[in-house]
Amino acid sequence: VSCQNNRESFTIEGYLKGGEGKYVVIEEITPTEIIFIDSVKLDDKGEFKFNYRMPYKSFYNVVVSQEDFIMLLPGYKEKIKLTGDYNNLSRTYQLVGSPESQLLWQLNDYSIMGVDRLDSIKMVYDELMQNLDANFIKKEKEQLDSIYLNAYYEQQDFVVNFVQENSGSLSTLIALYKTFNTIPLINPEQGFEYYEMVNEGLKNSLPENPHTLNFGNTMQKMRFKYGSTSDEATITMGN
Repeated sequence: VSCQNNRESFTIEGYLKGGEGKYVVIEEITPTEIIFIDSVKLDDKGEFKFNYRMPYKSFYNVVVSQEDFIMLLPGYKEKIKLTGDYNNLSRTYQLVGSPESQLLWQLNDYSIMGVDRLDSIKMVYDELMQNLDANFIKKEKEQLDSIYLNAYYEQQDFVVNFVQENSGSLSTLIALYKTFNTIPLINPEQGFEYYEMVNEGLKNSLPENPHTLNFGNTMQKMRFKYGSTSDEATITMGN
């Protein structure tokens, strides 16, 4: 009852082009599961409004399909104004009114740029593997691996800087688990100090938040495994 009385709300006001008469689903990402909150129908102008009293600061998905959704990190009493294309939401959305949701947008936007670059590299790689000249393949693959590695490190630098610059924000939890071609950008074997940085920042800013507490429990287990650093792994298109 006490928690219920202390709840504060946030509001999403959205306009999604091409979404007239369609639905969005609102989900909460708790520390342990994804929970359905509500479904909201867009009006004949593609507009919707959603208000929710959250028990604690958390992540919320706005979902248009199983493959297309965005993540928000609203604060208490924030009014988020969301725009985008209903049929391509994750690549087109823009928002104002929520600084930490804007941080997640920055992560998403940079990740999409990495995905596009990876797709172009893979296309060249697939064409290369059709060549019958083994020496040619070897030479070109070495060059392609170098391009791929540079793309990986660009994504990694962005995520590392993001974690360092936004200590104390729950958005750093999302940054920690970003990948490039399924390879972690912050591998705990080589970068466990960033996990410690996120843990310490959240303990200072949101000590009682369930996401902070859950991550703290995870960190206790991870320290036994990743407390010391290992040699850096080799990263190529073949990995």
